[in-house]
Amino acid sequence: MAEKSKKIALFGGTFDPVHHGHLIIAQAVIEEVGLDRVIFVPSARPPHKSRDIMFTAKDRFQMLSLALLNNQNCTVSDIEMKRKGPSYTIDTIREFKSGLPSDTELFFLMGMDNLYEVESWKDPLDIITECVILAADRTCQKRHTIPDWMQGRVQRVRAPLIEISSSDIRRRLREGKSIRYLVPEAVTGMIENILQS
Repeated sequence: MAEKSKKIALFGGTFDPVHHGHLIIAQAVIEEVGLDRVIFVPSARPPHKSRDIMFTAKDRFQMLSLALLNNQNCTVSDIEMKRKGPSYTIDTIREFKSGLPSDTELFFLMGMDNLYEVESWKDPLDIITECVILAADRTCQKRHTIPDWMQGRVQRVRAPLIEISSSDIRRRLREGKSIRYLVPEAVTGMIENILQS
C-alpha cells in the first residue's frame, strides 16, 4: 500500500517576537486541515517591515526554536536567513518545493486579514499557483472576503481569536511592562536576557 502524500504548510512572518497567538493558530490549522507539519519561516529581511523590527533574525529564529521545542508537528526553518537580499515569499516557496517529493501538498499559512496584502508582494500570481493559501479566519473576527484573483486557491480555516500581537508586545517592552503569559516562558527569559545585555 502506497504511503499517503504529506501535507506541509509554511508559516511565514517576522515573528518579532513569536507569541502564543502564532502557536495556537498553527495548532488549530494542523487539526482542521490534517497537516503533517507546519514549518515556521522567520523573515530575515522582510521588504515591507524592515524599519520596525526589534530583534535580529538570529534571535527570532532562536525564540521560535525554544517555543516549538516540544511540538512534533512544528519546526522552524532558517531558509531565509541563508539567502541574500530581501526575503520574498515566492523565493522561499520555490526553494522548499524543489526539495520536497513531487506528491507533497504545500500550503502557505497567513491570517485572513492579510490576503489583500499579497497583491503587493513579489510575483503574487506565482504564489497562489505554487501552493494553496490557508487563511486563518479567526472566530468573531470581521468577515473578510477572498479577493477575486485568488478564488479557488484559498482555503479558509477556523482558528481561535487571540488578541495578542507582536507589535503590542514590542510596545510593552519599550514601556518596561510585563509580557508574561503573552509569549512562551522560555521566550520571555530569552527576551529578558537580550534586553539586559
